[in-house]
Amino acid sequence: MSNKGSAYGQAAGDTDFRKKYDLDEYAAKAKEREAAEKEERKARWEAKMAGKKYYKPMDGTETLTTARNATQDFSKLVGTSTLVPAGAGVGKRGRGAGFYCEACDLTFKDNLQWVEHTNSMQHQRNIGATGEVRKATAEEVHARIEALWEREQERKREQVVSLKERLEVRKEEEEKEREEKRRKRKEAGERRRLEKEAALKIKTEYGEDVRIEGEHDEDDMMTALGFTGFGSTANSSASSAAAASLLKRQLKEMQSAKDIPGISCGLVDDSNIFEWEVMLMISDDCKYYGGGNFRAHLTFPPTYPLMPPKMVFQKPIPFHPNIYANGELCISILHPPEEDKFGYEAASERWSPVQTPETILLSVISLFEDPNDESPANVEAARLLREEREGKSKEFRRRCRKCVRESLGED
Repeated sequence: MSNKGSAYGQAAGDTDFRKKYDLDEYAAKAKEREAAEKEERKARWEAKMAGKKYYKPMDGTETLTTARNATQDFSKLVGTSTLVPAGAGVGKRGRGAGFYCEACDLTFKDNLQWVEHTNSMQHQRNIGATGEVRKATAEEVHARIEALWEREQERKREQVVSLKERLEVRKEEEEKEREEKRRKRKEAGERRRLEKEAALKIKTEYGEDVRIEGEHDEDDMMTALGFTGFGSTANSSASSAAAASLLKRQLKEMQSAKDIPGISCGLVDDSNIFEWEVMLMISDDCKYYGGGNFRAHLTFPPTYPLMPPKMVFQKPIPFHPNIYANGELCISILHPPEEDKFGYEAASERWSPVQTPETILLSVISLFEDPNDESPANVEAARLLREEREGKSKEFRRRCRKCVRESLGED
């Protein structure tokens, strides 16, 4: 035998450092295990023959069944991959892809089967529980009620904080939206200014007879529609007659239309086609003005449709951020088709000859559904609306409902 030392401080040929096994001891353990498995197979067979379900016999060390305190999080397995070993059991027996119960060595393909299994007697026995529940004492019931009460109070406190955070987030989003609108209006105003300067430069160089692209598009469209000569003294009667003819046709179409809910139109005076009386019947689903019937006068100029009409609500006047105290409506589509000197409205938002009485009234109904508190006509109504949306006050809702009752003749 070599005397050369090894890494373990022993002679190279010495194997005394290795662990020695008692073969008789392990043979006895194997014999006991085989006997236990044989006994279990026999018990399973007898239970099957008797039409019963086999449960692991109790040895006296089991505890009473208690409620689970841990939350089962099934979502953590969504979108994950599971490696299934080659020796995995077929079917439910053994570890496989799905929900695995280590105590019972079973795999279930969905979480419903897994939950039902954890509540079964088989699982309770395998985890050392009897399946029986101990009756709670009065002190334990009181302690449980106090714990649940404290949990509910904590949940309410968290909800209040969450609501406040949501309101703050919404406020930030609205501020970003307003900033984006201001930026777009500023860009549009700058673009129009540059276009006007370029057109003025061209006319200065080449004379007034030069036609700038897009400069006379609206005039060309009105000529194609047969509306010409507006604005001149000689043709004022002709333009007024053309506007009257158009309004008669549009009034007839609206009175005969059956697909315009909540709108009724007529004339204030049968001899004057330029002044309409309209009734807006607001849907009950409207948050603030639901169920209201509001009357208004729609007055058209002789230059219609080049210039917009004016809409004035009659008493009782709705309490609305976009309606003046005298009943006059303030809405972008009824503003003259010219540049906004304040840069608040884009040209596309203002009046256009393609608008009709129907589109006007539908826009007004939409304004009742969603009032606009930016650049308001009624400052007090806009302020109360903001407080209503922030949850600080319900005065705006109360004032609106009062107007609704007055419109129905109840107040």
